[in-house]
Amino acid sequence: MSKNGHQMVGVALAVMSFSWIHAMGYVWLLSIAGAIAAFFGSTAPDWLEISHAERDANGRWQRHSIIPHRTLTHWVPLWIALLLWSARSLLHTHGAPVLTGSAYAALMGFAIGGIGHLLCDIPNPSGVPVFLPVAQGRVSLRMWQSGAPIEWLEVLAFLASAVIAVVNL
Repeated sequence: MSKNGHQMVGVALAVMSFSWIHAMGYVWLLSIAGAIAAFFGSTAPDWLEISHAERDANGRWQRHSIIPHRTLTHWVPLWIALLLWSARSLLHTHGAPVLTGSAYAALMGFAIGGIGHLLCDIPNPSGVPVFLPVAQGRVSLRMWQSGAPIEWLEVLAFLASAVIAVVNL
């Protein structure tokens, strides 16, 4: 999915994250922390690679990353583990200082955003690594190429889910 698509999905995931944390009975500050982090988490698997551009031998710009694209930063078990750990930790913060709860809510939102990113990438032929964080461990639905106009249906589905989350608050 394109960066714009991931950011639009990030808006939807921010709304959903806010709604879920608020529905769990936490104060507004924790819900806001989770929402902001969900937005940034929706693009995190790409920027966590720490990519940069370099000129090749022919003078063309090539993308290079410290962590190869769609490997460790896109590894599904890592994001699920972060979500489960942060949600469990958040549940144990009732009565703790708000700052402690805000950190766990932010991590939970960040994980929600990251998982949303992976859900948007799995229809792409490149897929996402599910079993091992290497190219050979990728799973793909092979439905469309990144940047295809049909991606916006996926964005609309996330936005509709966000509306449902708000209505059910």
